Amino acid sequence: MTPERLAELVARWVRFYTRELPTPIAQRRVDEINADVHDHIAHERARGTSDRRIALSIASRMVRGLPADASWRGRHTKTAFRSAVRIALGTAFILLLPLLAMQFTDEVVWDPADFAVAGVLLFGSGLTYELVARKLGNLAYRAAVGVAVMAALILVWLMGAVGVIGEEGDRADLMYFGVLAVGIIGAVIARFRPIGMARALLATALAQAFVAMIALIAGKHQAPISSVFEIVALNGFFVALFIGSAWLFRHAARRQSRAHAGPNR
Repeated sequence: MTPERLAELVARWVRFYTRELPTPIAQRRVDEINADVHDHIAHERARGTSDRRIALSIASRMVRGLPADASWRGRHTKTAFRSAVRIALGTAFILLLPLLAMQFTDEVVWDPADFAVAGVLLFGSGLTYELVARKLGNLAYRAAVGVAVMAALILVWLMGAVGVIGEEGDRADLMYFGVLAVGIIGAVIARFRPIGMARALLATALAQAFVAMIALIAGKHQAPISSVFEIVALNGFFVALFIGSAWLFRHAARRQSRAHAGPNR
């Protein structure tokens, strides 16, 4: 077996034990090991070592490095666990605020179901941010994910708390689940790549604007609790957030393109 075949075997092993880790961390490990193996091959060939001996030395290094690889994987798995714990603690702290407020005023009245729903929304949003934002390391991508998740969280919260269109419980609010579905499906189709995410968030913004237009056509602005200004302003707020997120994703895509083009110049 040639040294190049052994190098490919090592690369497959590295991809295997880095699977399901955040993309930047996994790719950095793959690049690091690949560079080390190819430097080793070049160095040994420069010394006149035969390909057979080089292949054997690569195989030996791979076997001897298995404990270190397992240790490396364990350290980064613990990092993911710490992120989940951090999100849980943040969620608990936020839920502590209404609990304390209930001790001092009758204006805040939450029952166990309210705390449960809020906890699920907050923890789910935090976990979504952690999982998606790790797909790409640059700041613009993380900010874009943060804005999109925040907009979705506020939208769902308003739907459940006071209603976005008309009074609380108005069935027209169910249209916003379609808005969120557009974003989620678009993100999955884009496989969370920044340029695809930009398109998905633009589509989400259009869906949000479309819901506002349907609400006005249906006469929801004639309800005592909703006016034309309120419907347009509130939906415009979310449209602006989704468009802002799309802009940040486009910026992240440009930065990624420049980063990939730089080494090839």
